[in-house]
Amino acid sequence: MQNLKRILECREGKRCNSPLSCRKCGESWQKGKFKAFANCLPSVVEASDILTYIIVKSNELNTLSQGISDLMGFMDSLREAKKRGKLTTSFSRLEVSFGKKSLGFNPHLNMLVWGDFLEIERLSKLHSLKLWKQSKKNSITVAKSIAWYMLKHNKIGIEKGEAVRIALNKRTPLLYTKEFNHKTISYIDEFIDIDFSFMGVYPVRSKKEIKLRDSIREAKAKLNQSLKNLIASET
Repeated sequence: MQNLKRILECREGKRCNSPLSCRKCGESWQKGKFKAFANCLPSVVEASDILTYIIVKSNELNTLSQGISDLMGFMDSLREAKKRGKLTTSFSRLEVSFGKKSLGFNPHLNMLVWGDFLEIERLSKLHSLKLWKQSKKNSITVAKSIAWYMLKHNKIGIEKGEAVRIALNKRTPLLYTKEFNHKTISYIDEFIDIDFSFMGVYPVRSKKEIKLRDSIREAKAKLNQSLKNLIASET
């Protein structure tokens, strides 16, 4: 209940620090982690010729808790491989989305991997997980666009976001090799000096327009709720 109150009272200068449930904190978390990733990227791209985008998920329909637990076990094995020097250069994020097509919560591990990924494939089979992979052009622009997507805030709402937070049990959703060791900024309220050219033509909106769009969204949500209440009262 106290965490829910912090989320509802979140504002600039006094953040609730709940990136899974709060859109503002989630977007700030994305910017901070992405900035740290981008600062390390040039040397990583230069050192390798191969870039692969990998998604790892459960083979079975599981509960949220079990799905996360399965992936965390896999990530623990990746960490052990990293300690032994067997994990190739990589940047990973455990993401939990939600949708009707996936029958609810959909925990999955997004990975950007440079070079050989045989150890990752071996460990995914060891943990009975499904692995999907796709070769990508090894360029800074491509890597940035994928990482920005990987780090995005999933708009699953406060209740579902809190369920994910509890299931994670304070375990980090990020795993990366030493090439990406960089002092990261946890929360950024403004874009600062992030270069968004990797997104192509990007519409930059003023703060006034953003606030107006937010107020319109809130007004629509209230109208929809009023309509639902009216329908419920007449049935």
